[in-house]
Amino acid sequence: MDPKWTGQTKSPAVPSPAPSATVPQEPPHPARRQRGFFGLASDGRTPAALAAVAVVILLVAIVLAGGGIFATAGASPSAAASEIAAASPTPSDVPTPAPTPTATPTATPTATPTAAPTAPPLPALLGAIGDSYSQAFSVSPQYRYDHPQFSWVVGTAKDDGVLSLLERFQALGASPVVVDAATSGKKMIDAPRQANLVVAAAKKLGPGQTAYVTFELGTNDLCDDPKTAAASFDSQLRTAVGILRAGLPPGSRILMLPVPDFPHFHAMTQADPATRAALLLWVNSNRCPPYLGTYGPSTTADSNSYLAKYDASLEKICQEIDAAEGTTGGLHCTYNAALLADSDFTARDLSTYDYFHPSLTGQAKMAEDAWRADAWAPIPLP
Repeated sequence: MDPKWTGQTKSPAVPSPAPSATVPQEPPHPARRQRGFFGLASDGRTPAALAAVAVVILLVAIVLAGGGIFATAGASPSAAASEIAAASPTPSDVPTPAPTPTATPTATPTATPTAAPTAPPLPALLGAIGDSYSQAFSVSPQYRYDHPQFSWVVGTAKDDGVLSLLERFQALGASPVVVDAATSGKKMIDAPRQANLVVAAAKKLGPGQTAYVTFELGTNDLCDDPKTAAASFDSQLRTAVGILRAGLPPGSRILMLPVPDFPHFHAMTQADPATRAALLLWVNSNRCPPYLGTYGPSTTADSNSYLAKYDASLEKICQEIDAAEGTTGGLHCTYNAALLADSDFTARDLSTYDYFHPSLTGQAKMAEDAWRADAWAPIPLP
């Protein structure tokens, strides 16, 4: 194809009209006079003959060109236009084109709005039952002993990296009464005393208000020698939970934590050279043997058996609460070993003071895991 071609079709040449017979012609030069048609001279001196010849030529041109429109020759312009209009097809003769189908607009599906996360009302009371893990004991060499301001449950310190449960509830607009009954060094035998402290405060709540109680005990039962008998552990636990069931207002919740995953603690501290060296020191030799320190009579197998029995009691009683009261809105209990046994700890999540208690990052993980495990987790925090 010619690259200069523009796609336009060249219009056919239109023949120029024949000169009118009445226009005077320039007389030919005398030397050019000759005989024309019918023996007439072509010098313009015989106008009638020349006019006849012009008419003949015009008629021949009409025949050759198809002559359709010359049928009106000699007629007035209006008459010719009438004849042309008469020859054109009437509107009834022209086929009406079929209407182009109009596409029916399809309704755009509207996204169904996602329902807002449903969760129980925010608690009016936050109670902590537990031991040194809930008191943020010795999170570092600079912060030895109890520092509940760093606690995963009731912590209030700003910029410490620990967003406690209390701070999360406050971020959602709640202002719960805080009952910090947790006491460092205590075993399950102390649980009924702590439960009574929480219930005494819960009795002062207004109608419709609820309590949220974290229950974190069992570490000292496992790490001390002699260890608490499994039957005693279960009995003491049931006594404390009975106090809570009788005294907490309807709709309250308990978060039941398993005993920390000390087999995991053993594996991670042995894999870290600095932590392993620190635990070999005499000052740390009695830190929960045989998992961390080495000074103790218990074997790993015996300790694992106690740990399994303690956790079984904690899980079973939580299930019993939900089975009896959870469906009626009386009291709810959450137990989640996968999230709450500190199995996600690394060596840096243990305090470098004793390599036994959670560090600030350990406290932060406990807070995050506890929040994820319970009913308010779907609510976005500001």
